[in-house]
Amino acid sequence: MSREDRIRDAVDRFVARVRQETDARLQDLATELLQVARGDMRTSRVDIERAAVEVARAAASSGSHAGREFITNAMAAMRRMDGATSLRGVLDRLADCAITAVPRLAVLVVEGSKIRMYREHGFEPERLPVDLSLDSAPTLAAVVQTGQPGTVQASNGRPDSRLPAFLWVPQGALGLLSPLSVDRHVVAVVYAEGPGRPDGDAREPVWTEEIELLVRYGAARLEAVTSQRTVEVLSNSS
Repeated sequence: MSREDRIRDAVDRFVARVRQETDARLQDLATELLQVARGDMRTSRVDIERAAVEVARAAASSGSHAGREFITNAMAAMRRMDGATSLRGVLDRLADCAITAVPRLAVLVVEGSKIRMYREHGFEPERLPVDLSLDSAPTLAAVVQTGQPGTVQASNGRPDSRLPAFLWVPQGALGLLSPLSVDRHVVAVVYAEGPGRPDGDAREPVWTEEIELLVRYGAARLEAVTSQRTVEVLSNSS
């Protein structure tokens, strides 16, 4: 190997190490942004945007396409949801924004002991989400009862009869169930499906963080819209 080749090889290895370390820091910042949103459903957009700015700076400095796309999509989606003034409007805008992050998405509304399909995107005809009872879908019921997100792993080529068809995750993919809570009651569940983790990578795929952030912010918007409606009703009755 010539002297020039050795120099070029040393520089390439150095740049690769820098990119790897920067991407890890970017992942840490993205996680911190999610923690801000998770910590308090009443978190203001100012608080979320402040954390987002740090992620944006890291993304810009690292040149990470995934990082830039994550923060750009998240910020645009939050602004879109801010313009919603009704419960249906929040759900529609949340769905419209989330659809850009994953190939398959379903928004399900909780009505007592039943789940109603509200919006869906990307499902094959045999996997279309349908209305069902919570008793027939323990995986969904657990998310509704606990208010905590859940994951659905790939079905290894054999559909699981215990799951509704739209939760039969194909090989190489991952399903994420995210609840939307208003006053600590789950009113809707977002099911998103996208690429799973690459072999040997323990980190969550970027799209799961984007969906979780959108759902958390959507829940905050639902809280705000519900509170505003309550204020309007009280004002009109006085």
